[in-house]
Amino acid sequence: MRTATTHVFSLLVYFLLIYQMANNKNGVNGSVNDDCNIIWRIGAIIDPISRLGKEQKVAIEMAVHEFNGQNSKCSELVFDFAYYSHGSSSPAASIATYLVNKKQVHAILEPLTQQEAVLFSEFDESYKGIPIISLSPSATYSPQLVLPQDPPSSLVQMSDDVKSQMQCIAALIGHFKWRKVIALYEIINSFSNMDSGLITHLSDSLKVVDSTVEYHLAFPPLLSLSNSKSFIKEELEKLKTKNMKVFVVVQCSLDFGLVLFEMATEMGMMGKDYVWIISDNMASFLDSVEPSVLLNMQGVIGFKSNVNEKRNPSPSFYALKAYDATWAIAKAMKNLTKVKNSSSELVKTILLSDFEGLSGKVSFKNGVIFQKPIFKIINVIGKSYREVSFWSPEFGFVNDLVEYNGVKLKIGNGLESILWPGGKQTVPKGWSIGGLEKPLKIGVPAKGAFNQFVTVNFNQERNETIIGGFSVHVFEAVVRQLPYYLPYVLVPFYGTYDEMVVGVSNKNLDAAVGDTEIMADRYEYAEFSQPYIDSGLVMIVTERPILKRPPFIVVKAFKLKLWILLAVMSMSTGVVIWLNEYANNNPDFSGSFPQLIGSMLWFSVTVLSF
Repeated sequence: MRTATTHVFSLLVYFLLIYQMANNKNGVNGSVNDDCNIIWRIGAIIDPISRLGKEQKVAIEMAVHEFNGQNSKCSELVFDFAYYSHGSSSPAASIATYLVNKKQVHAILEPLTQQEAVLFSEFDESYKGIPIISLSPSATYSPQLVLPQDPPSSLVQMSDDVKSQMQCIAALIGHFKWRKVIALYEIINSFSNMDSGLITHLSDSLKVVDSTVEYHLAFPPLLSLSNSKSFIKEELEKLKTKNMKVFVVVQCSLDFGLVLFEMATEMGMMGKDYVWIISDNMASFLDSVEPSVLLNMQGVIGFKSNVNEKRNPSPSFYALKAYDATWAIAKAMKNLTKVKNSSSELVKTILLSDFEGLSGKVSFKNGVIFQKPIFKIINVIGKSYREVSFWSPEFGFVNDLVEYNGVKLKIGNGLESILWPGGKQTVPKGWSIGGLEKPLKIGVPAKGAFNQFVTVNFNQERNETIIGGFSVHVFEAVVRQLPYYLPYVLVPFYGTYDEMVVGVSNKNLDAAVGDTEIMADRYEYAEFSQPYIDSGLVMIVTERPILKRPPFIVVKAFKLKLWILLAVMSMSTGVVIWLNEYANNNPDFSGSFPQLIGSMLWFSVTVLSF
């Protein structure tokens, strides 16, 4: 009996202790401030398959854990997430409504575009005040995008402006003077036209550098393809026949990019004369791939957001953005005292954020992150990549950026040498007459009027025809200045100049090079370039410095025979004049014999001036 009573008493004491501990906890958290014990919920839409989604999920969980560890006696942050993939049949806006209705979240981290944010806010009146923090690079702010109405005031843009990324691509293309490019992108959001809007931004940026998007190709999400390698290979086969050799991967997931370059390498599209440029959303994750995989990307150039890698050696820029965004929400929630009717106040508090995060300065202006982007230009070499420059809208290409007294200063200018596909350091032309077309047949007169302009000789030892001359050298110099590769072959033409011009008209020759005179009747058969030399005969002699002038340089004007002939003619003329005047008793021709000889010689000299 005593034993049973003892057990009952022990149970009563145990429950009394539990009850007292609960009251003490409520007294600490509630008696001082009834509003202190607040539970805030944030939701995130995560792609669990992609590298981007995995890193963002870990970053958000770390930020929530750190916040709760520092504020365990007051506000508590709870993290809920929903799965979303690129090939999903449901738009992110509908998943956001699930988080609000079922999970009762107070803020959302997700890849919503402006159109989806408008759609989400129209689902219910109560949704309009819920903060939406956009993280995905595909959801970047686009002020030029036409919307049915203005984006909701609750949309906070944490990622960089897509326009700055397109300007960086345009700066690279303009630096190397490529005039036409092919743009590729993977469709990230099939419920929005933001993907195609990237091409519009790129086209606008390329106009500034006198370039253009000649062709663009959209790939469906990688997960939606049953045989992704076969599909990508078929599309690359079409691109291989294009004249343009500069490919810009505007947007893609890491997995899609790796398959793309694997197929490009297999098809020989990573060799000489090709150019590949990747954007931030792939370049930022190259540190996470196996070094052997990068062998398919040799010579690729790209750009990635600049972060302090000494402080953050492993996470990508987008993971750091997710971490900072979570802390921005947490700090704002901490400053609020009540959950009820505080959504609009939460948005305002988030927009007042001003702190130094892992990704850089976190502050907002007009609902957009107020931080001028700085990109690192990278070049894939071997099993890694190297940084060749920095780029920013403010400074352009620089070798380094330092900060002194809060002011960023640039060091150096331009790009370092780049190793292009095929292992060459020579900048590719980026354009060709067509990989499957024959080279142009350029006719050259084999029997030219002047050997200085065109020479055609046959070398018997080498068994080949050697073509040279000034006209040929001018043509070759012009071809080297073209912004694309021009295949051609020089063909000797043994007919007349007129027949060669007619040959161009008849398509037997694609063009003709030589000292062809521009005449009116020839204009009926072919067009001529601007004259590269004036008409007429020109003597070109080698200039040799005269170190010592001879004393009688005047005698070098004529040869000796000509001097003797001039002397004989002058003497003959003088004798005739003297005899004529002497016979007429001219007093000027009288006198002694020496005087008569002197007069005769004088007339022989003066006759040269008449």
